[in-house]
Amino acid sequence: MKSLFCALAALVAVSPLCAQRYILRDNRVLNHADVTLKGANLVRVIGDGAEISYPISQVARLDWPEPEDIEQARQLFAAGKATEAEEKITPIYRQFAPFSKLPGSWWSDAALIRARALLAQEKREEAERAARELMSTSADPDTVVAAQLIMARVQMLLDKPDIADAMLDEIMRKDASSEIEARAAILRGDIAFARKEFEKAIEFYLQVPAFYGTEEAVMPLALLGSARSYRGYGDTARAERAYLDIMVTYPDSPEAAIAKTESATL
Repeated sequence: MKSLFCALAALVAVSPLCAQRYILRDNRVLNHADVTLKGANLVRVIGDGAEISYPISQVARLDWPEPEDIEQARQLFAAGKATEAEEKITPIYRQFAPFSKLPGSWWSDAALIRARALLAQEKREEAERAARELMSTSADPDTVVAAQLIMARVQMLLDKPDIADAMLDEIMRKDASSEIEARAAILRGDIAFARKEFEKAIEFYLQVPAFYGTEEAVMPLALLGSARSYRGYGDTARAERAYLDIMVTYPDSPEAAIAKTESATL
């Protein structure tokens, strides 16, 4: 509805709901369409080719709706298309980088999607740099904790599970969102599974449906982990049910395709 309103309003005026604007410290407003970013300045061309420069340091906040590419990148990532998600989100990440700490900036959202996409591709060094950048730059506490979780998973990929465990302990001492807590439980399950501690892994994976049932985005991951752990534990019947649960409940997820392949070999 908002996008329709914006399209109609554009025929007569610039709607504040659709605005892409920089609000300066003195409350002056610069429309994005009227300026160009050059170095550390926003530059507006006036008559006869003359220019007026406004230092980025004078921007107090952004008045900007969420770019469509962010939601598209989220959907690509959820569909298991990490490479495409990275390609989609990187221009947004770069666009908002000069305004990363400002209210109204979409940099943290874009940077987190990018970091997760890098991690999903197992680009370990790039994912670690992206996570460190988020931890040092983002002004959003939830995003910082999400970046710490990425760092913990990187440590697991580097075969340093003890460091990952210690980082998870630190994360869980914070006031984390339910999504982060669910992802942390899955990572603990992955660490236990890698150690072939299948019964322990099952306990961690099943925390997700038990305590974080509304976190649909991570549920297929938890169920897949539990199916694999049941299989490792030797409980073929429960493994088969867990695989089936993924395929029936989340048929369009990347995990459903994996479940179909793995269940065929039970």
